Amino acid sequence: MTGSSRDGRPAAVVLAVVAALIVVPSVLAALVPVRETTLAADAEIALTAPGEAPDTIEFGGVGGWQRRPTGDQTTAVLVAPSGARLAVSVVDGVTDFPAAAAWRLRVLGVQGFDGSFDGGEIKTPNGFGGPTCRGTDRAGVCAVLGNDNLAVTLVLIGADATLAELTPVVETLRVRR
Repeated sequence: MTGSSRDGRPAAVVLAVVAALIVVPSVLAALVPVRETTLAADAEIALTAPGEAPDTIEFGGVGGWQRRPTGDQTTAVLVAPSGARLAVSVVDGVTDFPAAAAWRLRVLGVQGFDGSFDGGEIKTPNGFGGPTCRGTDRAGVCAVLGNDNLAVTLVLIGADATLAELTPVVETLRVRR
């Protein structure tokens, strides 16, 4: 009996298939653009947080902005014509708003936007109110606003982001009843 020679072809085929399964989806993901929808001037966005009623907020002031899909009914992500990025999220079940505001600021840090309260306060015509904040290591502004059992976090990230740019959104923010 002579020494057996091993054929490496099956191993090469398996390696090629595994490589294709890893590389092809990555390449396709890089080539496919992010789906964004341009919002009409009178566009309104509704976000719903699981929990007790009221559980839904609505806001406008984003006409001409691009909305990115999130797959999450509690969060909206938008891109302003200036290039600034806005994230709005809502949580339900708030019974202690000052504690919830501090918690939401910590959540922003975990999500990549470290901020600190800057001493400012916002009060809206529709009953929302709460502290404003600024990015500590990234240019941007934020606010955590409460109304009833809801807390809404608004973060605007961009080199020229200001609270004034958030005003049209904040002024239209309301609880859907």
